[in-house]
Amino acid sequence: MALLDFLTAYTDVASLAVRIAVGVLMMIHGLPKLAGPARSQMRGMMQQLGIPGGLFDLVAILEFLGGLFLLLGLLTRIVSILFILEMIGTTLLYLTKLGKKVPPPEMLTQMVQASRNFMRGYMAGVSGWELDTVILAAAIATLILGGGAFSIDALIGL
Repeated sequence: MALLDFLTAYTDVASLAVRIAVGVLMMIHGLPKLAGPARSQMRGMMQQLGIPGGLFDLVAILEFLGGLFLLLGLLTRIVSILFILEMIGTTLLYLTKLGKKVPPPEMLTQMVQASRNFMRGYMAGVSGWELDTVILAAAIATLILGGGAFSIDALIGL
């Protein structure tokens, strides 16, 4: 549509907007897994679902550091691929296991409350596969767009 053709000049701004949104979301999502008061409960719940503790730890590191890397625009496409793989995995996990085996309500309440207190209100609560698919779509867009002009990737020629 000719009326909106001017927007093609703003792909760097679009890349920056998506990187900021996904980066902040992933850092907020990963921090409680790394250092939150409910970390051991979350880790234990994942182990009950068959997810090894080491994989939980790797996901926590990916979410926090990967989110930081997206904010900075550092290794944007590599981080995007890792987030794509993670979001496919978490969506499948939710649809096959988490959606069928819900932890006791008191456990969820404790984990959500501990995370909310830890994150000072930045976490809304326990999410489902819907957020994962939105992050998946955003990671695909970031993979295609790359870091854009406003990124460390652009500064170092990646």
